[in-house]
Amino acid sequence: MYEKKKINWLFKLITVIAFMIILAPMIVIVIVSFNATEIITFPPQGLSMKWYANIFAENSKFVDGFLNSVKLAIVATLFDIVIGVLASISVTKYSFKQKGLLISLFTSPMFIPSIAFGFVLLQMTASMRILTPFLKILIGHIIIILPYIIRNTLGILTSYDWTIDDAAASLGANPVKVFFKITLPIIKPAVLSGALLAFLYSFDEAVISSLLTSAKFTTLPVQIINYMEFRFDPTVAAISTILMAISLALMILMDKFIGLDALTKQ
Repeated sequence: MYEKKKINWLFKLITVIAFMIILAPMIVIVIVSFNATEIITFPPQGLSMKWYANIFAENSKFVDGFLNSVKLAIVATLFDIVIGVLASISVTKYSFKQKGLLISLFTSPMFIPSIAFGFVLLQMTASMRILTPFLKILIGHIIIILPYIIRNTLGILTSYDWTIDDAAASLGANPVKVFFKITLPIIKPAVLSGALLAFLYSFDEAVISSLLTSAKFTTLPVQIINYMEFRFDPTVAAISTILMAISLALMILMDKFIGLDALTKQ
């Protein structure tokens, strides 16, 4: 009994230390964002909100970059939800040769370095003048975030009981109605969790975006990189603080309306 309590206490201590390691950098970033000096120092030498005002200055392009990143991530995620769900159903419901090879092909972008994939995509799209910078980056993001939706959806479809769909079809439901009334509601938690990961990865992706970007279309990560080439003030810390606040608000809303446990239930 004593040994069991000792082990439980050790696990709790490790958990607390792990949380401190994760949260400490975030807390430092939040504190630094209120620094009054132009040089990043910790602890801050005075408090000021001017770095938050600098984000929305007239000569700042952070807001445009943020809107571009959100638009890009939403469009790429919506495309991949359709592609990923249909692909996952196809490889789990039907039996055919080289099924494992097809799954490996779908998930291969997770194991390809972004710099290598971005360079290849740059070479392929350089001569395609009909493609705008947005479409070039969108193609890259659709490919690199697809595995997150497919892997999560496959996780729940491997144990899916397809006789439920057959029973609904035998009662007169057409395939479209079976999908939207039976299949999709059951696999929705996995699809949502994959879509959330895909959206966050697309929003935060910088390597492919920096290779394919132009003056007409730049994402927020690229704007931050360009800004830090010439300045190293707490403006970036202020941007990071706002993004963390938005992420926290999204998690709270999802927990209220969907339930975070539903996102992790497979």
